[in-house]
Amino acid sequence: MKKKWQVIFSTFIFMIFFVNPSIAIESLGPKVSIEEQEFDFKEVKQGDIIEHSFIVKNIGDQPLEIKSVKPG
Repeated sequence: MKKKWQVIFSTFIFMIFFVNPSIAIESLGPKVSIEEQEFDFKEVKQGDIIEHSFIVKNIGDQPLEIKSVKPG
């Protein structure tokens, strides 16, 4: 009887962690989401002030730290 429960328990654990890995790794930390990855200003005259905003979202389950940003 004890062996039967060990097999059932082992099968249950296997199904949770290996058959559906999204359940096992649900907590992954911060995850960045940026809908618009680049923006083309087209032709810009010298001296013109231009700006564009990118929306950055954290869709993870822990705080997201942005430590540096570089122009492309």
